[in-house]
Amino acid sequence: MAEETSGRAGLSIQGEQAQDTGWVKASDDDVDLYVDRVSDEVLACRERGRHLFPSIRQAGIHFTEVDDDGLFVRRLTCTCCLLAVRVEKWEGARRGGRTRFSRVTSGLVYQTGPDGAEYLAPSGRGHMTARQIGDSVASKALAGESITALRKSIKQAQKRAAGDGKA
Repeated sequence: MAEETSGRAGLSIQGEQAQDTGWVKASDDDVDLYVDRVSDEVLACRERGRHLFPSIRQAGIHFTEVDDDGLFVRRLTCTCCLLAVRVEKWEGARRGGRTRFSRVTSGLVYQTGPDGAEYLAPSGRGHMTARQIGDSVASKALAGESITALRKSIKQAQKRAAGDGKA
């Protein structure tokens, strides 16, 4: 009896994932190369999985332009990496004797830094998750450490802490 296939014969798990969603996870080697070349500020945003934009109370609300649809455009730069810009579009309307503003859309635009720094990884390398970035940074920070030596030092530190608490 012949086995029925779904047309995915010979594809790896990553290949099947890409076929289903168009989303491919970056390899550990590609993540390590990326981590080696970007700034600490970019890594902070990547590990955190979000950018730090000032609130309206902190930065105020200033519009830089009016688009073709009559919406007010506001741009905010990430205060950490300085490479991500949130572009917001706002609508203003008079309601009941007062003017109300509401955000219609917002999106991210990545700019190139003055020194040529870029936030996004090179195209074609796959998607890099915050976890992958954090794992790479941690692995680099602990490079050359022995797992056994780490365990021993933790146990010794725990014994010292327990001994200090018995006074």
